[in-house]
Amino acid sequence: MTLTFRESDHKYFLNGEELPSVSKIKEPLTDFSMVAPDVMRRAQNFGKAVHKMAELYLLEQLDFSTLDEGLFGPLAAFELWLKECRPFQSGPAVIDIKSRLFDRVTDPLQLAAYYAMWKENRDELGADPIIEKPLASIRYRFAGTPDIIIPPRDGAEDFTNHRVLYLGRDGRYQYTPCYDRNAWPVFGHLLGDYQRAITTAQILKSWRNR
Repeated sequence: MTLTFRESDHKYFLNGEELPSVSKIKEPLTDFSMVAPDVMRRAQNFGKAVHKMAELYLLEQLDFSTLDEGLFGPLAAFELWLKECRPFQSGPAVIDIKSRLFDRVTDPLQLAAYYAMWKENRDELGADPIIEKPLASIRYRFAGTPDIIIPPRDGAEDFTNHRVLYLGRDGRYQYTPCYDRNAWPVFGHLLGDYQRAITTAQILKSWRNR
């Protein structure tokens, strides 16, 4: 099985078949209709820049001389988090980096979905930390890119340390636990609704073109 991530439009393909992203599946829970398009675009671009900054930092590939000064605050927050929380020495975790504060409605679903993909692929992924690696669930037919997954060292499969890491422009961070045992079932309902809508659209298209 070959998973391809097309970054230009944030789409995932498994052996050529498009899979919905975690973000796409949870779209019914978000409404940005009242946000001006230019404001939304700037927020999205800033969020992407924060993610890339954190990824390059962890991979020891960040060129500090070219870093936009708008990222100095999130970088300081990230370094402070690494120093104070020592996440890579503190046991298994699924961590999602945000440039906005924790959302109790959508974030637990996102982390539950990332955790489910890790469980399905854990034998192949091994024991090393996962940083910005596209993953797919073949069983449930969806895909996504977790920011950070720190696997358990003792081989235990289950853990509930799901966290959202908010990196503020002011150099401060919030590291919020967001595990909820009902998150995965709710995500499953959203995924089912998405898949049924796709199937219905295909049936209606075929019916109209018969």
